[in-house]
Amino acid sequence: MKKLSLATALFASVFALNTNAYQTEVAGAYEYTYIKDSELDSHRVNTVSLNGKYYFNPVQTRSAPLAEAAFLDKTSNIGLGYTYAKESGQYPITNIFGMPLADVDLKREFNSLGINGEFFIPNSQFYVAGSLHRTEIDTTAKALGYSYKFASNDGNGYSIEAGFLPINGLLFAVGIADLSESFDPAQAAQYGFITTYSNAAAVSGEDEDTAVTLRAKYVSQIAGFYTNFEGQTYIGDETTYRLAADLYLDPTLSVGISFADSTADDSDSIFNIRAKKFITPEFAIGVGYTTIDGANSYGINGTFRF
Repeated sequence: MKKLSLATALFASVFALNTNAYQTEVAGAYEYTYIKDSELDSHRVNTVSLNGKYYFNPVQTRSAPLAEAAFLDKTSNIGLGYTYAKESGQYPITNIFGMPLADVDLKREFNSLGINGEFFIPNSQFYVAGSLHRTEIDTTAKALGYSYKFASNDGNGYSIEAGFLPINGLLFAVGIADLSESFDPAQAAQYGFITTYSNAAAVSGEDEDTAVTLRAKYVSQIAGFYTNFEGQTYIGDETTYRLAADLYLDPTLSVGISFADSTADDSDSIFNIRAKKFITPEFAIGVGYTTIDGANSYGINGTFRF
């Protein structure tokens, strides 16, 4: 009887440990951006992102924040990402006196597809990550009953990182990236279209292809609450940086803020606030708001794990 009770207890504990474990994650996001250029013209950007990750081993959620489970568990993964963004707006044609003559309807479509991976080297404190992505940009202008399609602007990009984890929950990484012709769809889904595209444009500038990247991430407990701090910089034609922090009110609920800017002369600071709630250990919903001088963005996202 004692042996049976012990076996039953062991089985129950193992089952409980793996009840909320997951090995696949699928996330989708929608973002609406309104950009006001002047009193005469404005445009909108609608962005849809879809991402998937497969973890080589089941991720144990335990009692830590569900959003940070894979990072704290040091679980290697490979993923696919896709982002579609459609920018549309009207721009007036004016005469020499500034009087509007006609409106030009401009439409620009972004299609970005990428693959990425993170690898925590077993029995060590080292980490490597990388991504490959391709972006296609199609632009169409309509005015006075005529339509003109510009030549498609297509290009590829990549990133490579090597990192070190001196203690559990702390990562330092350095790498290189090429964002001159393409942006990473996984970053667009995570950080938003404005932040991602502005970063790529500032880093690449007119003729810079390769940028050096520095990144740090730290998940720890402060005063009984889990927190996440992130910092990232790209050093290229211009230097861009992004700082972010999240507070986990409990393992299922987080609120966060971020700030991004660059050294470019005409650069504007980008502020973001966000929140995420796991309704169940397998399903989460999040919302976000991003603002920059002349533009506001509203986003919603969902995550499903199994």
